[in-house]
Amino acid sequence: MRRFFFLMLIVFTAACLPEKNGNKADRIVFEKETIRIFDQNLNRKKVEINVEIADTESKRMRGLMYRTELADNAGMLFLFPTNRKISMWMANTPVSLDMIFIDERGRIQEIAENTVPFSHDVIRSENKAISVLEIKGGLSKHFNLQLGDIVEHPFFKLEKAK
Repeated sequence: MRRFFFLMLIVFTAACLPEKNGNKADRIVFEKETIRIFDQNLNRKKVEINVEIADTESKRMRGLMYRTELADNAGMLFLFPTNRKISMWMANTPVSLDMIFIDERGRIQEIAENTVPFSHDVIRSENKAISVLEIKGGLSKHFNLQLGDIVEHPFFKLEKAK
């Protein structure tokens, strides 16, 4: 009987341990691109950011979860299939982020600054958006990003922004 319990303890413990290499099918690979953000008249470039693209449901669900560091010139661009009010949260995200809600023309509609790490509170856009840019918390102020500024990426219809 003792051997049975000992064997069960070993099996249970082994089942709870994470895999060393992980399951390749569970790995999510984000494409990397560079975006530029301009003032609302497209006269002056404010910043260039290297982003990972979250354009599928699984990529949007994973987002920046579990990342412990994020460079000042890095972020994630979430691309949604329709223009709508978007809800985000910070579950399993250990770094504070600025969430920048962007409409289909590439215009910044809202900025949620310095979100709280690990929070389950919903961060919801008041206006319709089709994309969210996440960057390190506080950088939207540092880069002087304003409502109406324009994010340049092929996903957005910039010709309507002028």
